Amino acid sequence: MTQENSSVATVLTYDDSVLTKIAGNTVRDVDGVLSLEGNLIDSVTDRFSDETDPSTGVKVDLDNDDKEVKLAMDAVLEYGKCIPTVFNKITTKLTQTITEMTDLKPTEIKIHVKDLQTRDEFRKKNQKKDKGEKKK
Repeated sequence: MTQENSSVATVLTYDDSVLTKIAGNTVRDVDGVLSLEGNLIDSVTDRFSDETDPSTGVKVDLDNDDKEVKLAMDAVLEYGKCIPTVFNKITTKLTQTITEMTDLKPTEIKIHVKDLQTRDEFRKKNQKKDKGEKKK
């Protein structure tokens, strides 16, 4: 964002990591989304940290000049939920949050559903991971 403000030129740009953090935190709060999944390196990194990185599983193509952003995510969704409805909630919430927090316009949002799990399956799978990590 370039502005003339009493003869002072100002420029506002964003790092990709800012958008991945906004997107990751926003999507994780949508009903029907169990998690965002990254690649193998992201998974290994998460196992050695205490908290899940909000940017895991989020890819950003940011154009600071045109003030546009494209987002792509890999997600595990809740079994039994209507996938197109969850997708619509994700895209609506992401568009609203990014627009409110930045001066960027989302022009594309892609969600790749990597898995469907019930809440119990998801909880059990993550408890096993936690127990295995604590033993190390």
